[in-house]
Amino acid sequence: MRCLYCRRSIGAVRRMWDREFCSSDHRKRFRASSARALRDAGELLADYDDYLAVIEKPEKKQTRPNGSKFGLVTAAMVGVVIGLSMWIVPSGPVPIPAAELRYTLAANPLSQKIRSLIPDSPRINLRRDFRLGMGEWVGLASADDYLPGALRTDSLRLWKPTMRLSDYQMDFQGSIDRRALGWAFRATDLNNYYASKITLGSGRAEIERFVVMSGREYDRVRLPIPIPIRAETLYRVRIRVKGDQFSTSVDGQVIDQWRDRRLRKGGVGFFAEKGESASIRWVSLSEPDGFFSRLLAMGLFVPPPAF
Repeated sequence: MRCLYCRRSIGAVRRMWDREFCSSDHRKRFRASSARALRDAGELLADYDDYLAVIEKPEKKQTRPNGSKFGLVTAAMVGVVIGLSMWIVPSGPVPIPAAELRYTLAANPLSQKIRSLIPDSPRINLRRDFRLGMGEWVGLASADDYLPGALRTDSLRLWKPTMRLSDYQMDFQGSIDRRALGWAFRATDLNNYYASKITLGSGRAEIERFVVMSGREYDRVRLPIPIPIRAETLYRVRIRVKGDQFSTSVDGQVIDQWRDRRLRKGGVGFFAEKGESASIRWVSLSEPDGFFSRLLAMGLFVPPPAF
């Protein structure tokens, strides 16, 4: 179907409620242009308001049956989605052995089957809730690394199941205990990785980023953060890693974007430099969201509860 105003094809989603125009703006423009043409030609309708009153009445009559059908179909689809989400998604945390880190939102076979049918369903889906223990991490460990319900960073720790990945989205919830909260990505080992951290200074908070290769640090950059950051406050941080492009957001607001080609693959982790410490409540790793994944997440994703 093509738009009556611009003659372009109407999108599949738009056709569900409007089969005449590709946008509300084009519907308004079409009415305005038609009214002008009638006034210029001196035809039946001399007043624009009369013209709108005439054309809106038959339109309502025509769209009423379709609108009612669409309403019934929409209600049925919403009911099915709600029913599936209540049945598929667990009502509470799913207990997972420390060694079993790869899992979907639920162990229900039907849930896995549905996700496999979605065109861009993520193939990477890892999550570690530190209420369940440490899991598989690489790096120097100390007695203070694990606190009840949280991972405390005092050195570099890497998440072993992620070490061979390249493009992904990393989400975690954490707070700054002393001075900074740091994380690593594209880490092939303890001596090669990209590093970023949120640092609290005397004034406004800053984000720092640098590259570590063969144990040596390169190109450290410090930039101010446009949002307030406070110590001992939980924040949700998201890092998108795709190709040579990296972006960081805090509670949904982007605070940094940059590019680098030196490291092509590697996993994620957390670190702290001298005098710094942070607490991590949970961390997850998935593929960068596609359209269908975001649509599914709006209805079915249940984030880990805050402590």
